[in-house]
Amino acid sequence: MESREIRLAEFVFFIVDAVLLMSSFLIWALFRFGNLAVENPLYFDQYLILFSLVFFLWFGLSIFFKTHQLDVGVEIRKVLSSFYRLVFTKLSLIAIIVLTLKTSVYYSRIFLFLFFMTYLISGTILRFIWIRLSRIYYRNTDSVKTIITVGKGKRWNRLSAELSRHPEYGYRIINQLESLKDLDTELQEFDELWVLPEDMISATSVADKLGIRLRLVPDLGSLVANRTRLVSFGNIPIIEIRPEPLSFFLSSFIKRSMDIILSLIGMIFILTWLTPIAGVLIKVNSRGSIFYSQKRIGSDGHKFRIWKYRSMYSDSDQNTQAEIIDDRITLIGRFLRRFHLDELPQLWNVFAGDMSIVGPRPHMISDHSEYARAINNYGIRHWVKPGMTGLAQARGLSGSKDIDLMNQRIQADIYYIENWSFLLDLKIILSTLLGQKKWV
Repeated sequence: MESREIRLAEFVFFIVDAVLLMSSFLIWALFRFGNLAVENPLYFDQYLILFSLVFFLWFGLSIFFKTHQLDVGVEIRKVLSSFYRLVFTKLSLIAIIVLTLKTSVYYSRIFLFLFFMTYLISGTILRFIWIRLSRIYYRNTDSVKTIITVGKGKRWNRLSAELSRHPEYGYRIINQLESLKDLDTELQEFDELWVLPEDMISATSVADKLGIRLRLVPDLGSLVANRTRLVSFGNIPIIEIRPEPLSFFLSSFIKRSMDIILSLIGMIFILTWLTPIAGVLIKVNSRGSIFYSQKRIGSDGHKFRIWKYRSMYSDSDQNTQAEIIDDRITLIGRFLRRFHLDELPQLWNVFAGDMSIVGPRPHMISDHSEYARAINNYGIRHWVKPGMTGLAQARGLSGSKDIDLMNQRIQADIYYIENWSFLLDLKIILSTLLGQKKWV
């Protein structure tokens, strides 16, 4: 796809998204209030100001977050991530401005909720459709950039295989040369030259002479990390291994906000009635307290106390992981464990900040040492807060201490750390609740 086509696609994408934003506002305003210009001119003026504020914030943040930029090989994760950052930042700024100006009395909270949710949902659907159409276009057009690669190494085979699997990236290798000497500079029938780091200096003069784009391809495929990121300190480029999306303030703010909201909802609407019922059944079934707590390993290796409904007899050894058939588990405990209801008091751990709704499951201290000895990259999972559920659990990789299954669980945790997004959290939560392993 040529740059002119890319700019046109981005412009159309921008216009369609703007129409969605304005339509969401105007439709709900008309539905909730009717013709404000006639029935209540004072409120009409205030909502007109709000409409202008919403649009101009959206416009500015769209540019700042590059929300409508369509890179070659677009990934839905990146597109949705920038969109959700825009929506939540805009919502936060509007709240601050409205409260500062003391105009919140004019605005209906129900209207604002319906407006933002409508735009959030419709904007998400738009992006899924848009990315799908973009990929169909790339797969069914000859408007791709042609590449000549220079240098020896297995990386070119990996690159060729990747481009073959994903023609929607918009690139095709037409020739692979071992040396720059083999490049026919008189016959320029390619768009870009991709070289190894050792050929960079000599390739620069060739590419400048031909007026084509030059790409440097370092051999990062042999690294165990799933993702890397290029950062710079001044003019010095640094390749960061295992970049963490949650190291960015806005990403961690969004995740923490979701944790607080969901944990509060869970404690208010679930624990307030489930705890008395579970407490009575636990007390009737066996002596001891309603709750059980145990120290676990959290983020950065810090220890914290995790809370559960007690599912074992009080005098049993509770420092050993339970088996499927275990005499230590009470009758009501089997029911609680069967439906994972014993884990719900961890909503308090989430609210307190020791845990998150989604993250690697926290291990017992005794298991922690065993895992650390058996798996080399085990410690990476402690870069983030442990969760009530995680990618490994959503995929059904829980239970056994089989070394292969342990490795699969840890690799799922590491993938989550490297690829976190708001959308991934939602998919893990829904797949856990609905038992849909294929979703993640």
